[in-house]
Amino acid sequence: MKDRRYSALGDCLIILRTEPGCRKSRTRLVGYALLILCAANEAFAQSDTPASTDAGFTAVIAGSYDGAATGAGVLMLLPEGGFTKQGYFFLADGRGLRPHGVTFILPRGISEGRHELTSPSPLSIGTVPSVRDDRDTGTATIAADRNTSGFLELTAFPTDESKLAGSDVTGSFEFVTEDAEGRKIDVTGTFSFKAK
Repeated sequence: MKDRRYSALGDCLIILRTEPGCRKSRTRLVGYALLILCAANEAFAQSDTPASTDAGFTAVIAGSYDGAATGAGVLMLLPEGGFTKQGYFFLADGRGLRPHGVTFILPRGISEGRHELTSPSPLSIGTVPSVRDDRDTGTATIAADRNTSGFLELTAFPTDESKLAGSDVTGSFEFVTEDAEGRKIDVTGTFSFKAK
């Protein structure tokens, strides 16, 4: 194996490696996906603005493992996120490391209504509504974002992305997803908060 490229974003370092016979395009694709997720996580964790207000975000997780994700609720726009830098929204229960976290990635221009959730390819992150559940085990964070099916119902969502602060963000969701080892979970929840 040899290192092909290094990229540093704050505390995040990505090292792309190629195996003998590995095609460069596959290495780049995986690298872009890691870079996008790393940049999003860095921006999400380092933002100086407070998370949101009182009403909050609650999710119940059941299946191969059980838990709950609760928090004040966060809505954030990453204006140049995505493979083609088209930008997208993060909608989540909170920021940073937490026992369970539910994070939606929503395309710009999304509106109120029912939206089907998918497991996007690295190239389509931010172009289709998607979701992931992160579980902190104390020694690692395990993501469940494969073979996703379900919906996100937005009953209040800002229409002017230049005026997110103070906007009502309300809705509900229900989805099934699994982690890399095939452990399946069902997640249901609601959120109602004012964006900051």
